[in-house]
Amino acid sequence: MEEELEREIERGIKEQHLRFQYRIETGKIAFEQEARTLHKKFRQGVIAFLWESSLASLLIAPVLYSLFIPLILLDFWIWVYQTICFPVYRIAKVDRKRYVVLDRGKLGYLNGIERLNCNYCGYANGLVAYAREIASRTEQYFCPIKHARPVAGAHSRYRDFLDYGDGSRYKKDLEAIRAKLRSSEL
Repeated sequence: MEEELEREIERGIKEQHLRFQYRIETGKIAFEQEARTLHKKFRQGVIAFLWESSLASLLIAPVLYSLFIPLILLDFWIWVYQTICFPVYRIAKVDRKRYVVLDRGKLGYLNGIERLNCNYCGYANGLVAYAREIASRTEQYFCPIKHARPVAGAHSRYRDFLDYGDGSRYKKDLEAIRAKLRSSEL
């Protein structure tokens, strides 16, 4: 079922490439000339963009962007954590570039501020997803047990965790659950 859903998503992405006239070549996005021309028509200048922004948005921008420092520290620290710890426990490393995707800056209909905003959000959300995957692999290795109460927004590995209170299965299945983390196809 999951593989079928992924194939359907892939088909949708290919249709989108055709509809919006772009392709991905060696990891880089290339728009057709017609699409680039159309994008320029839609782009709003920075001055007009700032003029139309609310005063509240302009005033809170420094607070919003102040999160960048902790994000950089998180990025660095989870890289160190994974680099040191995962090999010791033979856990397959998480590929950061699958999570942190900064492709919206290639959209010609965005002005410089909008590009910065889109890249900032892409970085922040991608980094959190990357950190979550590292944390979920760590949890699967050390404590693959469901909680007694329902958990909001549980990660994708959680459904395969052992039931809360099932001590016999924990002792029996712990090594098999850990072995799944050694696969490079996670």
